[in-house]
Amino acid sequence: LFLLMTGLSASVVRAALVTLLSLLAWYYGRTLRPLLLIALVAAVTALWNPLYLWSDVGWYLSFLAFFGVLILAPLLNKRFFGTTEPRAIAGLLTETTSALLLTIPFVLYIFSQISLIAMVANMLVVPLVPLAMLLSLIAGLAGMLVPVLGGWLALPANYLLTYLLDLVQLISRWPYVLIKRQLPLFGMLFLYGCLMGVMVSLWHKQRQTGKITEIETEHPVERTFQMVND
Repeated sequence: LFLLMTGLSASVVRAALVTLLSLLAWYYGRTLRPLLLIALVAAVTALWNPLYLWSDVGWYLSFLAFFGVLILAPLLNKRFFGTTEPRAIAGLLTETTSALLLTIPFVLYIFSQISLIAMVANMLVVPLVPLAMLLSLIAGLAGMLVPVLGGWLALPANYLLTYLLDLVQLISRWPYVLIKRQLPLFGMLFLYGCLMGVMVSLWHKQRQTGKITEIETEHPVERTFQMVND
């Protein structure tokens, strides 16, 4: 039902699979290894539609951001906060930064431009996305089950979605916030090589200090649910 309502885009299929696997892991009392989860979901979505690999930019952006949130963000959190759980704003900032770092080289290679205020937009929009999804689900179910009240019950979703769209349009009109620069394929691969080097270095140092024991740092399923739509 979720896939039929939202369409079979690469990001939606990825989110649905992650949610399904997370539910199964939670039901059986297991934890998820991020690297294994990313590799499995990428393989399944590519098998579902091989054209994702050749023509869907969203597929690559979705998994790059997902990789940043699940792999780089925990390494940065342990680097800056140690074993202490970061506060909500600090955690959101770390995850948003990680997602941006993993997508910027690809965005420059494909679109030849990047926004200077992407971080600001994400910080203002991302926290409200789960609420917008919940309110939209309530509105959709109300429209099917109680059409008489559907319009009234859809008002919260309408107000929130209007705010998000207006905010994005307002930010997109700010002058001088775009950096236009063509990044060649070699440059993109070089930047990703540097990022991988940083992540391996962080993991190696943290393993030496005993903060982690393996590169597939395990996360509770509840934490994975929070990361599904980042």
